Amino acid sequence: MMMLPLLVLYAATVLASPLRRAAKLSPVTRNGTSLLVDGKVWKAVGPNVYWLGLDENVTPPAGQPFYAPTKASYPTKERVTEVMATVQALGGTMIRGHTLGVSVGNPLSVWPEPGKVNEQAFDSIDWAVYQAGIYGVRLLIPLVDNYDYYHGGKYNFLRWGGFDLNQRRDEKNPLVQQFYTNATIVATFKDYIKTIITHRNQYTNLTFAEDPTIFAYETGNELLGPIWGDMNSPADWVQDIAKYVKSLAPQKLMVDGTYGINKTHLGIEEIDIFSDHMYPVDTAKLQNDIQVVKAAGRPFFAGEYDWVGGNTANLQSMFKIIEESPTVAGDTFWSQFGHNAPDCNTYVDHSDGLALQYGNPKNTANQNSRIQLIRKHFIAMSQGKEIAPDEALPAVPCPAPTSPSFR
Repeated sequence: MMMLPLLVLYAATVLASPLRRAAKLSPVTRNGTSLLVDGKVWKAVGPNVYWLGLDENVTPPAGQPFYAPTKASYPTKERVTEVMATVQALGGTMIRGHTLGVSVGNPLSVWPEPGKVNEQAFDSIDWAVYQAGIYGVRLLIPLVDNYDYYHGGKYNFLRWGGFDLNQRRDEKNPLVQQFYTNATIVATFKDYIKTIITHRNQYTNLTFAEDPTIFAYETGNELLGPIWGDMNSPADWVQDIAKYVKSLAPQKLMVDGTYGINKTHLGIEEIDIFSDHMYPVDTAKLQNDIQVVKAAGRPFFAGEYDWVGGNTANLQSMFKIIEESPTVAGDTFWSQFGHNAPDCNTYVDHSDGLALQYGNPKNTANQNSRIQLIRKHFIAMSQGKEIAPDEALPAVPCPAPTSPSFR
């Protein structure tokens, strides 16, 4: 535990000079199949933390913002800061954070309705970006979701565009492609992108376009068409969205958020990184993806993978392939949770069975050994160091300090 007066003093000092703090991070750039920081190869490894901007797993105290139909609420600042400290303890360098960029369609969203900005929704997002920068953790941010989840996605834009569709009923309806092809819907989506990228962070005084903490935007999460696995986000749409993002934020890298490697996208100049997800971990698929993307002169990124299922040897094999391939920019497991801070006695859980709860005394021996394996992999990628597979996990204090200098 830190001393509260010292923490308050530090926070006041930092908030008085946010630009000086933010300037410590250099932009991430791409050279062929490599990502670079200050001319040196940089690897993007860490967790998916989808709830940093808007959560669905905690019912807040009475009087706090809460949208009961989707169980949406804003995460506490303490939960967000703990995430950054945990990524640092794991040896990670970045986070893939869905709700930092996907927030539409409910009263707590950035866009509850088309063009209507809810400034309150930016508070959690701003804090997450600010704290990530303080901890030296970079962010990859998807801009839309393929699914009809609590935080919104392409179905909201479809409904706003006059198409009465929802995922449960209409997932296989060819009209879902109107998200990509309807000029009015595309224009509305671009307006939303502009709202996100040009927003000025209250804690750093930087727009998201200016802040090097955000190193990349992703066209979306697991984008596809009406047939599962069809990878049908049209190439002209991918290029159009990537061009538009780069027109607003020239220093940001762009990730193709199509679910899988669509070979018709490989020639899109504005796409810097191609990605795929591993459910389950499939080393043959991984190796094929790497070769295809390498031939296109771009880095490959494993955007999600199941860290729990299958056998440990298969996970180790995946990590070895990633570590030995210069073409692989990195990977992010699905997905990280922590304490329900400021309550430091309770952990937040999620219903999919893939919640990594760092430091939870109720973790099984297998869970902790997998977490140790992930940390070993992250350190090998981010620091080029080998550590013992059973090296003890560093403690992360709860509440976590708002600066790693307290660690």
